[in-house]
Amino acid sequence: LDIKALMANHVQPTAEIYWNSVQYISDAAGSRKIEPRTDADWARTQEAAAKLRQFAEQMKDPAVAGGLGTDWQDFAQGLADVSTQAEQAAKERNPDKVFQVGGAVYNVCSACHEVYMPSPEGAAPTGAEPAATTS
Repeated sequence: LDIKALMANHVQPTAEIYWNSVQYISDAAGSRKIEPRTDADWARTQEAAAKLRQFAEQMKDPAVAGGLGTDWQDFAQGLADVSTQAEQAAKERNPDKVFQVGGAVYNVCSACHEVYMPSPEGAAPTGAEPAATTS
């Protein structure tokens, strides 16, 4: 599995599951909060965080990260660390903490993308805005 496929097919969609689990939305229809309500919703959020941690461990594997700089290992470890916090927030069923840690996940992704996926628009991960930006 190459790194681009891992990111596009696994990391990004899994991060989106986590980010989308808690949202604060304010638009023409008014303000509303989206958060996990059922055991299955919370399990899906917790599972997404656990998977992100597993993907971060894969990202550190030399077979996947071959040729990337030592900072790559730091970024991958940062994702592993914040994913552990994300999983704990979901275990606690704390929507505010899930939302807050989701921002930290986004920041770790953005920092890595600044180095490894620079874009003219900035460093946001491709294809997603975090729920944290909707307010």
